[in-house]
Amino acid sequence: MLTKLKQWLSPSASTTHDHPGGHVDSGPDVNGQASSRALESAREGDIDSFIEAVQRADAKGHSPWVLRDKAYLDTLRRALEFTLHRRVWLQREQEHVEHWQGRLLALRHGDGPPLGMVLACRPDDEAAWQLRFFFISQEWKGSGHGARLLTAARLSLSGVPLQTRLPLGCHTAIQSLEAAGFQRMYVDAFEVASYEAPAQWDVRQQHRRGFS
Repeated sequence: MLTKLKQWLSPSASTTHDHPGGHVDSGPDVNGQASSRALESAREGDIDSFIEAVQRADAKGHSPWVLRDKAYLDTLRRALEFTLHRRVWLQREQEHVEHWQGRLLALRHGDGPPLGMVLACRPDDEAAWQLRFFFISQEWKGSGHGARLLTAARLSLSGVPLQTRLPLGCHTAIQSLEAAGFQRMYVDAFEVASYEAPAQWDVRQQHRRGFS
């Protein structure tokens, strides 16, 4: 297990496959704005939805992971389960695997399946959160949930900048990022764009803490 994680849990930008950011829709919000509702921790059953979205992205060359066979899928599933239960993402750094902070978050209305999900990780408390992969479910595309998801991620991970990288070909994901306040920092030689959103605080949580 550890050997396989070392082989492919890497943020390297050396190939066009190692880019986070799924196909996220940024259609119009029914109220004209992105929702400010925070995300919630994912549930065990949400991992299947996440993996299906990764497979769709991988078929287009937009996944941060190359899922060559069932063994790679199984390894990703175990890594996501580890993140879900321990809030730790196993991140490859050179020749070893580090234990980064990890969050697997879901945008949900009621008790139904997630409308979208985000995988975020960072090496320590002082670092920005990296959005390794995010997506909106197929049936909810075109409803403005892409911008909602990313705006909610900024609130859920409040007080810290957020960063992500994705190919320029992910047009709807880029629209969602920009609608949620992310700014393009640069584009590398592989036409992979880096985006960052400044730290944002959830004023409602701060207000509640002030009266606790």
